[in-house]
Amino acid sequence: MRNARKYKIITLLSMLLSFLLLGNCVREYWRMEAAEARQDEEYVLKGAKIYAENCMTCHGPAGEGSIGLTLNRPDYQVDYKSSEGGEVYTFLSKTIAQGRPGTTNPHWVKMADGNYLSYTAMPTWGKENGGPLDDHFVKAVTLFIMDPTGEQWNGMVGQFTPDNGVAAVTDKNKLHFPNQDDSKNAAAIALLKDTKKSQCLNCHSLGVTNNGTPVGGKVGPDLAKVGLWGVDEAFLTRWISYANQPVKKDTDQTPAVPHNERMPLYWWSNRTTNKPDVKGAPALDLGKQTIAPKGTPYSMPRFKGKLTDDEIKTIAQYLLTLGVEAPK
Repeated sequence: MRNARKYKIITLLSMLLSFLLLGNCVREYWRMEAAEARQDEEYVLKGAKIYAENCMTCHGPAGEGSIGLTLNRPDYQVDYKSSEGGEVYTFLSKTIAQGRPGTTNPHWVKMADGNYLSYTAMPTWGKENGGPLDDHFVKAVTLFIMDPTGEQWNGMVGQFTPDNGVAAVTDKNKLHFPNQDDSKNAAAIALLKDTKKSQCLNCHSLGVTNNGTPVGGKVGPDLAKVGLWGVDEAFLTRWISYANQPVKKDTDQTPAVPHNERMPLYWWSNRTTNKPDVKGAPALDLGKQTIAPKGTPYSMPRFKGKLTDDEIKTIAQYLLTLGVEAPK
């Protein structure tokens, strides 16, 4: 009887110990899961800062794309630990680290179908490839782009946009612009200096101070060599006029320029499975490299109604004069 009772006690104690060990294992698992989740959140926050400082000018504050491809895409916003997410993570991290070949300056070619083909390079950012970012920073940017919530793009302009430098220049006459000695460009330069009216320098770099310091924002692309991009006057005037949706009170309710008409549709070298013929635009299966889902927001405001048609044309014609050397 005594031995049987002792065995029962030992059995109960063993079972209790097993439950405690199991509970500890479960708790440890959830603790590790929570710690990993917190670490991923920290990566996303770090990635947002890196993105704002290095990637925004080409890929847009909302990831909408401009010179670079659209990144605000549902097929990128997946759990990186899933099988599908693992493929996306590998693709994005390798692209960030290794870059893509192309021209140093943005360079587009208008195709026979009216769409543009981009030959613009993606810089290498990974240290192993000569860039400034180590593996942790590359991971941070990748996880920022892949955040499954899609909320990582909200507030990027206001929260992470670097100082644009315009406010620091109290005397706009000290701003120097490319080709400013040409009297034909005087009207356009006067509009650009009036940052309350044209607002271009609030988001784009273009002018410099008398000591050569670049002046302008870092939200949008540098406009100092737009003449090399390969776009035409019709493209620029339409984009400046009708970027983004009209305000309901506006008399002109022309819809916003859609994504596939405001940036290249075709991307050279590894962005598609085959290189399009520059003389004509064959039908390409771009797969996941299409421009963007409909409705992806972008940050460029429309200036139809804020500037006259003549003022928009004047700015567009001036921008097309910028750039003095052929793309490399």
